[in-house]
Amino acid sequence: MKKSGPFTQRPGIPPVPEYKKKKLTCACVCINVWNMEIMYTKKQLEIANQLVGAMDSKFFKSLSEPVRVDIMRFLLLNGQSDIATIAENMPQDRSVISRHLTLMQDVGILTGRKEGRHMVYMLNAEHFLDRFRTLTSLLETCVKECGPLCCK
Repeated sequence: MKKSGPFTQRPGIPPVPEYKKKKLTCACVCINVWNMEIMYTKKQLEIANQLVGAMDSKFFKSLSEPVRVDIMRFLLLNGQSDIATIAENMPQDRSVISRHLTLMQDVGILTGRKEGRHMVYMLNAEHFLDRFRTLTSLLETCVKECGPLCCK
């Protein structure tokens, strides 16, 4: 890729003379008005990649399922519980609850420990909060880097 100042230019487009460039910053993008090419600073690309990485789709998908929200609510109100206790309080079959618990454990929303023959599940509050802290921090960084026009 050709470099044009601090910006990364797309291949195949000739560089524009400096005196003909006018840059506008909006939505984390610098626009070269001469040929309407969109260019990003390295820092903006880095921030965007970190932000996308923090938005783990499995994590957020697990929060969007009503049954999983009900399981979280149950664990918040009743504390750690085994699958039999959770399944007794849900309209779904135990096998369905088990699949939900496994997925929630895989993405870090829940932790589980073995007690005899039973698996006891509890909310992993610290991991849960860390995910949202990271996302919030990255969004704040994006707004600071890109200015007030970035996000409204």
